[in-house]
Amino acid sequence: MTKLGYFTAPLLAAASMASISWAAPPVNAQVAAVNPSAPVDFEVFLPLRNETGLQSLLKAQQTAGSPSYHRWLTPAQFKAEFGPTEASFSKVSAALTTAGLQVTATHTRSLHVTGTAAQVGKALGTSLNAVTRVEGITQVVAATPIKLPVALQEESAVIAAFGGRPPMHVNSKKVAPVDPNNRYSLVGPYWFDDLKQAYNYPSYQSTTPHGKRLDGTGVTVAILMETNAQNSDLANFFNHENFTAITGSPPPTFATYNVDGGAPFNPSSGGSLEASLDVQQVLGGAPGASVTLVSIPDLSDAHVLDGYVAIVDQNKWDLVNSSFGLCELYYTAPYNDGIDTTGVLRVYQQVFEQGNAQGITFVAASGDSDGLGCLNLNYFNDAPGAKFIAGVEWPADDPDVTAVGGGNLATSKPPSPQPNPPILTSKYQFEQAIGDEEVPQDPYGVGEDVKNGYWGAGGGRSVIFPQPAYQNFVSNGGGRIVPDVGMQVGGCPLGLAKTPCHVDDSSVVTAFAGGFYGVIGTSVSSPEFLGALALYEELARGRLGNVNTFLWTKGAVQQILGGPQAAAPAEFFHQKIPGLDGVPAYNSNWAQGFTYMDGNGTPNVRTLFGMMNYAPAGNPQTPSNP
Repeated sequence: MTKLGYFTAPLLAAASMASISWAAPPVNAQVAAVNPSAPVDFEVFLPLRNETGLQSLLKAQQTAGSPSYHRWLTPAQFKAEFGPTEASFSKVSAALTTAGLQVTATHTRSLHVTGTAAQVGKALGTSLNAVTRVEGITQVVAATPIKLPVALQEESAVIAAFGGRPPMHVNSKKVAPVDPNNRYSLVGPYWFDDLKQAYNYPSYQSTTPHGKRLDGTGVTVAILMETNAQNSDLANFFNHENFTAITGSPPPTFATYNVDGGAPFNPSSGGSLEASLDVQQVLGGAPGASVTLVSIPDLSDAHVLDGYVAIVDQNKWDLVNSSFGLCELYYTAPYNDGIDTTGVLRVYQQVFEQGNAQGITFVAASGDSDGLGCLNLNYFNDAPGAKFIAGVEWPADDPDVTAVGGGNLATSKPPSPQPNPPILTSKYQFEQAIGDEEVPQDPYGVGEDVKNGYWGAGGGRSVIFPQPAYQNFVSNGGGRIVPDVGMQVGGCPLGLAKTPCHVDDSSVVTAFAGGFYGVIGTSVSSPEFLGALALYEELARGRLGNVNTFLWTKGAVQQILGGPQAAAPAEFFHQKIPGLDGVPAYNSNWAQGFTYMDGNGTPNVRTLFGMMNYAPAGNPQTPSNP
């Protein structure tokens, strides 16, 4: 049994599978039986039909000149063509009802089921425990391996709930407290308007051919995250940069949509800091976008899946940000008492495929452990030799998701002494992606410190997902390459990095719980890049779907035309950024046009997205860059 306690219920159940063994809860967890009368709900997933046809459609939707190019399906159309049959739904629903449970909703490819803990346990041949991990997260976990009713087995149903797999983690950390007025350093901390000047965004005064300000107007964004954020912090964030005084408009706001009850704002929660960061980075780049924080109680598989299902089936949002992740190896057989549970990743992938077919773009943080995104089995098995090992994180490794890494930005320094009024400038100078060595740590609280960790953008090759066709431009064979693109990440995590850190480490300012903090992580770069995508979508006047073919094609063209020395019209990315990520083989791969820290590079936004006819964003706190 692994010390971490992964659960291996039938995540990818076949007709012959009545039950699968599971790993016991962590030895340091608190375990108590769930009250038999307590309400419990979960999702039952059924496989899609016509997978070959779906893959053909997804390719055609991204192929210019195809009759299907950017012609997106509705959820009803997707269900009719690729979803489970009504006969399958009826058969599974009847079996669940016979078992004493209630089907309260039917989605494109799943059913939402409720019952008491006693009813659910009886239907699944087990009992339910509340397991509280050392991180403070309580999960409802099956006490013994569950047994799917025969009808569910015959339909290859999947239940991803009731597992003890650790929740995913957010990809952000605080650095030392910041003075929000510090604008006199090459390495930040940066505000949103610093980043817009550095990465060559279009001027805020730009107007699109259809008469709208080029600021994300009309684009809808979902941010999936545990807990919540505050509009008052968002107002402080924009007011510091005099947004209203310059534009005459109030600061942007965001809405909240709760899934599985959501979770409230919590000033001591990393989730609420993360939610605040995500909202502010998206709206900092695209203040005209309509942003909804899709709040879930925690980052366990069950709640994350419920969040994605709600986003895809409601089809209200064009762009989706996910600033969280978990090592993909933790779904493989060696980490699960010999049982392969990667089937749950296939459940997620089919949700993403549905979203892509509907035109939805998914963006995710690539992780913050450099190339060492996983822990070896020794750590979990209480054996000598525990260490971080090469690995990438889900969901960034999914080929239907755009993975965003990055490094540390350095911009021009304002004049000193400053004139009155002061001049602020953040023109791009250079970037580096050199990881910070970390102090020994015990990531999951199993009682053993690991000493070889690094801080920096996650990257490498997936061992779960094969290399997608859009990456064949730059590599032959191997798994899905992570990340696809980079942006400002930052370094020197507070209390985790060995100090002194690299001289060029940087951070961004986030307004949180009434104060201002320096924050770092790929949770900075992911929503930041999504904000740039919102401008691109507005200009395109329609959804984008999976943008990875676009990004890797642009990267390949730039390589052909000189790579980092390409002429200005082909300088889509800042490339050949020096890096070090803890895995020697990963530190540079520019012979093929990418790195495992920045992917294709960091964007030159106006050039990459065809906005060169628009003036660039100028100095921060000016009409072109409020």
